[in-house]
Amino acid sequence: MREPAAAPARFLTEGTAIKLGFSGFIGASVLVCALACATNAHAIALTLSGEDGSGVTASSQALWASDSSGVSVLITEVGLPAPSGESFTEVGVPSMMPDGRVLFGAESRGKDGKTHWEIYYGNPDAPPVNRVRAAFELKHGGACDPLLSGDPYPIADSNGMIAFMSHTADKRDSLVTYANGVASCLARAGDKTNQGSRIAVLAFGSPQMGANGELVFDAWLADPNPAVSEHRQALLIASAKRGITELAVEGNAGPNNTRYERPFGLPSAIASPDGTMVAFTSRTPSGAALFLYRNGSMTRLLPTGVVTTIGPVSFLSPGRPGLMTDGTTAVLAGCARIPAIFKLAQQLGHEHSPSALLDLSMERGQLTPFGSELESLGDPIMTASGAMFVGATDTEGRERLYVLDGYGAFFEVGGQVIYRIAYGAHEHSIFTGTLSVNQHGDFTYLGGK
Repeated sequence: MREPAAAPARFLTEGTAIKLGFSGFIGASVLVCALACATNAHAIALTLSGEDGSGVTASSQALWASDSSGVSVLITEVGLPAPSGESFTEVGVPSMMPDGRVLFGAESRGKDGKTHWEIYYGNPDAPPVNRVRAAFELKHGGACDPLLSGDPYPIADSNGMIAFMSHTADKRDSLVTYANGVASCLARAGDKTNQGSRIAVLAFGSPQMGANGELVFDAWLADPNPAVSEHRQALLIASAKRGITELAVEGNAGPNNTRYERPFGLPSAIASPDGTMVAFTSRTPSGAALFLYRNGSMTRLLPTGVVTTIGPVSFLSPGRPGLMTDGTTAVLAGCARIPAIFKLAQQLGHEHSPSALLDLSMERGQLTPFGSELESLGDPIMTASGAMFVGATDTEGRERLYVLDGYGAFFEVGGQVIYRIAYGAHEHSIFTGTLSVNQHGDFTYLGGK
């Protein structure tokens, strides 16, 4: 997304933006992480943009989602009226809620020419004129009241609690939760973790919902030595009951006698019978690795260098891995410059030593259901049924959504009506980097008309 003009401190003010994508894997879609290097920066933004840096909305003006019959319908688009009567000028990256509604931020402009951001629900099953409504009314006066100045990347759990990052009325960047009409700050810049580290920078766009009101997110921790201005990247988990706990910190030891190094990839989190489960990638001194946090312990599942049927793993995507409640993961990888997606099914030898079964699920050159070949691949998303959603570009330059079901059958979204996916879902352009899918297979994304 573009940088909000009203909040320059939210983005890099001194330093270099670091691209976290793998060139050629998802075409023009890359993850851009602007690291906060300036001492006055309070947050960074993890955004999705094209190679020209113009942002998602340069080619994606509309928000789409699947309705209860699986048909992809238009929720709203730039230029249409917001519930307040103002016109939408930008639509943010959506997330699919567990109940099939869409949650998204959007900017609108009033008759006075002023713009502002709010958070909205989108209901694919409602009549077109009633598909969008405000998620809540922004209030002013409380210390944790959000002051939105850009895409908040909102998410929600099955109980309807909404979470997002925002500058707040107490002049601090915060991880805000909204439930039962009340906004609360779950974590803020300046707060200390349970291990005693001070949070210096929050990573906007990184939060994911876990179990029992827990939220997983990326942040940067201040060095204990005040003379050291360098911050350490960290993966944190927070809840109102347990505070803020460090799951992985740059420079600290992880499993298999290795140390975490930056950059960390975006985390995936899920509520499971074992509590909150988290998958993410990170660099280590010996290369990148895929990690799984489960039942209170961290396991290294897949390091670079592992030999596969198409060669050794040389790259792991910093995007969100796929994750299921049984611990099965899926990750976009590179083997000898060939993009591929591997699924790792978990078999527990004993509690702290799971072994993973590595399965090649998809690779460049694979035939699509309609005869073209896959060229670039996006990060996989998994559902409760075992289906895997993947955005990909074929050799004809068309960006499409595909699903690989739990039995290995491969379908293009719109090719057959399975897992609540409909015919005709691709009569418009899509931006697969914005794809969000819930556990039931309902999906949403930004695209064109």
